[in-house]
Amino acid sequence: MAQETDKILIRKFIAGSCTSQEQERMKIFMEQPGSQELFDQVMDEDWRAFKKEAPATDEYILSFQQRLNKRHDENNTNPFPIIRRNNFYRYAAVWTVLIFGFASYGLWQVKKETVRPQTVSILSSHNPNGQRSTITLSDSSVVTLGAGSSISYPERFTDSTREVSLQGEAFFEITKNPEKPFIVQTGDVQTKVLGTSFKIEAFKGQKIAVAVATGKVQVDRKMAGSGKLESLAVLLPGDAIGFNPVTGLKTNVNIPVVELTGWKKGKLTFTGTPLGEMLKVLERWYNVKIELRNKQIGRYMMNVQLDGTKPLTQSLEILKATTKAGYIIKDKTVIIQ
Repeated sequence: MAQETDKILIRKFIAGSCTSQEQERMKIFMEQPGSQELFDQVMDEDWRAFKKEAPATDEYILSFQQRLNKRHDENNTNPFPIIRRNNFYRYAAVWTVLIFGFASYGLWQVKKETVRPQTVSILSSHNPNGQRSTITLSDSSVVTLGAGSSISYPERFTDSTREVSLQGEAFFEITKNPEKPFIVQTGDVQTKVLGTSFKIEAFKGQKIAVAVATGKVQVDRKMAGSGKLESLAVLLPGDAIGFNPVTGLKTNVNIPVVELTGWKKGKLTFTGTPLGEMLKVLERWYNVKIELRNKQIGRYMMNVQLDGTKPLTQSLEILKATTKAGYIIKDKTVIIQ
């Protein structure tokens, strides 16, 4: 009974209709003593049954050989040899086993391993106000993520480019790889580099700013409707661009490189910055709410450097000395009078 069961499995294997579990059973069966004899017995039985049918013509033999050759060529560059008519049926059975049995099992295994689509996890990091972090990407690039900022990036870079998405501000130190450009997506603006260091500000509802510390950076924007890219600027060390995604206006300025690298260390430099905008930076940096009672001084242009690693009161004292405006702290709210 067991032998008959094995014969059924062998015939299914020859016909190429085994399930994956049955394929595994065949692998184990073929390693057992006597398996080859039973395999040959099944082939002989099927061959004798096939011989009772009407003999094949030479045209049929040639056509069948060509079909076998074609199937074999899909997986092997060596063609089949010319077959003699008296050996055709036996070799055809053998080829059927090799091509539709072992070959199909091998292809099934290969497809299972190689055709299976690769899945790459998308990771994200978010800093609430008052918190900063350092992220090392899979290519060893380092991102210093600012307060109130978020970044999304793949667990590993598998495409022809290395792409991340940023909302907020961050300082990037990118590992050089000319074959895989590094791209930062910020809304409709993308920043493309090969290997350099630069800073991006891209808070929601505010203008986008890109400033370069080392290397060269290309800044483009996606054209609405077409998806094509329009060049905004090519930046070198000390170059910076500001872009308003609403109005489409851009401004080019120069920033001392030391200011950019200083930000990474917690130094906050403001040059010709309205006090109102500077206070928004301090809100994110220290996770506080700042109320400006005197709206007029909000337009006061600030030229100052603050140490973000020190307590907030130190920065407020500097503001007090500069603007002559006092302040009151109530819990996590600062009132500037």
